[in-house]
Amino acid sequence: MKARAKKDQSGDEKYAKARRQSRGDLMIVVGLVLFVFIVGFGGSGRKQQPNNEQGERSLREPAKIEAPLVSIQELRAEVKQLDDKVRKIKAEVDIFETDPKAKAAALELQDATRTLLHHQYGPNEPYRIKVVLEFQDTIPDFAEHGKNGEFVIEMAPSELVPHSVFTFMEIARLWRGGAFHRIAGHVLQVMVKSTGIEHLAFQEYSPNFPHKKGTVGYAGRPSGPAWYVSIENNTRIHGPGSQQKRNPYEADSCFGKVIEGYATTVMRIAKVPGSGFLRDAKKHVLIRHMIIMVPK
Repeated sequence: MKARAKKDQSGDEKYAKARRQSRGDLMIVVGLVLFVFIVGFGGSGRKQQPNNEQGERSLREPAKIEAPLVSIQELRAEVKQLDDKVRKIKAEVDIFETDPKAKAAALELQDATRTLLHHQYGPNEPYRIKVVLEFQDTIPDFAEHGKNGEFVIEMAPSELVPHSVFTFMEIARLWRGGAFHRIAGHVLQVMVKSTGIEHLAFQEYSPNFPHKKGTVGYAGRPSGPAWYVSIENNTRIHGPGSQQKRNPYEADSCFGKVIEGYATTVMRIAKVPGSGFLRDAKKHVLIRHMIIMVPK
């Protein structure tokens, strides 16, 4: 009986061991199936990762945030504020060109005006303006050449005289009429009908753009909006210290040059009868249009 009991007990242990082994094998199989499922199919739902180079760059480089655009109206307001500041200082100091406060204010105005120029008319310079004329029948060659004429002015670089360039661009943009009304031996001068454009805030001048023959400058003290074309080299007589002895640094602003129509049109103006300021309006050479030519 004892032997039989031991035999039965041994058989039970054997079957229990077999059952445990079967369960273990089953768990292994289930684990393998789950592993294959996760590796083979589970990854398809995940977002594809970039390669190492792209991934590293995306981690290192923050997203670029565009700076808010500044409107032309805001830039104009800033220029107007700085322009008023310069005019106030100009009225207070003796010699503007050597006063530290005045020079700093002028540089601020120039920088802001240059930015406004590029926003308003684009960054590609030089800017050009076509001047469309009407000659009246008082000119001796009217029957031969008629009433029409035009020439083109190329602006100086805004790096040199931005305040003067911008002022002339505004004169052209807001043109309401005017005429060549002064015939002198060295200049042909234009009067400008009211456009709301003020004279220059200060006598902006660059020695890198002097009053050579064919250049364009502002007339008067303070200068502008009246302007003239030099028909001879006026570097000395319109340069620093030329118009008065008190300030050896002050000069007429020179801001452009005639690049088309000088010989055929500009010098034709000089043929108008009379000299100096022409009181007879019928002798004036009328400026019908000023067309801004913005480079692409």
